[in-house]
Amino acid sequence: MEIYSTEEQQEEAIKRFLKDNGTVLVIGAVVGLGGIYGYNQYQANQIQTIADNSMAYSEIATSDDVAASAEAYAKSHSDTQYSQLAQLLAVKSLVDSEKFDEATKLLKDVIASDVDSSVKSIAIMRLARIENAQQQYAQALSTLAQLKDSAFDVQKNELMGDIELAQGNVDKARTAYQAAEKAAGDQVSNDLQMKLNDLTPAA
Repeated sequence: MEIYSTEEQQEEAIKRFLKDNGTVLVIGAVVGLGGIYGYNQYQANQIQTIADNSMAYSEIATSDDVAASAEAYAKSHSDTQYSQLAQLLAVKSLVDSEKFDEATKLLKDVIASDVDSSVKSIAIMRLARIENAQQQYAQALSTLAQLKDSAFDVQKNELMGDIELAQGNVDKARTAYQAAEKAAGDQVSNDLQMKLNDLTPAA
């Protein structure tokens, strides 16, 4: 089942931010604290902790049981940004294994928790995709209604179009696809354009 779409780009952006800015943040902390307290053992331990957290997260994907490893990591590193990404990694593994009930439960936990807004938006999109794939159309639309981040307008409206079309609501589907097209601007995907073309009456 294909659950993941372009919201993966948002997840990758979060990962890139942590990767690209993590070192800068660490150096900034070292310089700032160093100027006040000197470079002592406390600072060295803090830096080592950040490095260890990053390394442990990067090893999840290569573990024998990604879902279990990711969930365990999220619980033991609940005070870090990596815990949020680990939960999404666990969901992907569960979906790949067709454990949809477990994936749904974990996504609902992520959405209900105090996580970064971008991570929550990704979780909402993925939950709605699972519900749509399981023909839980009303629930999928209800889930999408929680998504307020305009950065996801393209994905949200396109998925709404898919859900409406699956129920035979052609006019609603066309309206949703048009909203997605408008949000995409000049970055309309070929798939979205094809969906629109299929629902556009011949002149």
